[in-house]
Amino acid sequence: MLCVFPDGRMDGWYEVPPEGSIPVDTANEFYDQIWLFPGWSPSPSNLRRVEDDWRESELTVIAGQLDALEEAEVGDAPADLLTGTRAQWLKYRGLVRNWAEGKGDYPDMTKRPKRPS
Repeated sequence: MLCVFPDGRMDGWYEVPPEGSIPVDTANEFYDQIWLFPGWSPSPSNLRRVEDDWRESELTVIAGQLDALEEAEVGDAPADLLTGTRAQWLKYRGLVRNWAEGKGDYPDMTKRPKRPS
């Protein structure tokens, strides 16, 4: 089992937990939280995972949107064309790519880059 010590240090797997440690049966989404009872703090690793998934899905949307804008330029506007110019979507792509560990307010989802409107 994983053991957490009073100083916040987590240590490997033990059959019998060392004295003074708090045994944790399995590493769950709360294992890296600051212990502020009666509630838990947000899980930093879970927040990063959510934001990384959002960034990847948003980059896919942006690529599709840039393709749709190219089609619209030749007079064949697709039904899924969203608002915003090519320049706005290129700028947004740069902001989304930079939404990563160590950059700005990452992983605060309320501070995510906003889509062109």
